[in-house]
Amino acid sequence: MSRYDDIINIPRWNPKSHPRMSAYDRAAQFSPFAALTGYDAMVRETSRLTDSKIDLDDEQILALNETLSMILERINEHPKVSVTWFRKDSRKKGGQYVKTEGTVRDVELANRLFLLKEGYRINIDDISAINIIND
Repeated sequence: MSRYDDIINIPRWNPKSHPRMSAYDRAAQFSPFAALTGYDAMVRETSRLTDSKIDLDDEQILALNETLSMILERINEHPKVSVTWFRKDSRKKGGQYVKTEGTVRDVELANRLFLLKEGYRINIDDISAINIIND
């Protein structure tokens, strides 16, 4: 006979006023927590790479101006174009180059804006290349 034979088959006591904790809640006590809230997001943002804006040389600026002149001559036809431009990053220094295709709505030389029907408002100074798409 063992020392515990008298208590081995007695049912476990469960209090009526305090229900037992579920296995899920019991496991949650031991799960890790974020001591520094927002730290992971900050590390991801810092590690996100951005490009710097490239300064165009005189030949590139001349080619860009010629293409803009051709677009202005055909502005009533609303030509389709492919525009490569620098989109500034809203959170950190730098940005990225984006290639956008669309239909020219207007060119506002006074405001230095290139407007596409698709809703893009591109600063002319941020454009690095424009190609007219012939249908």
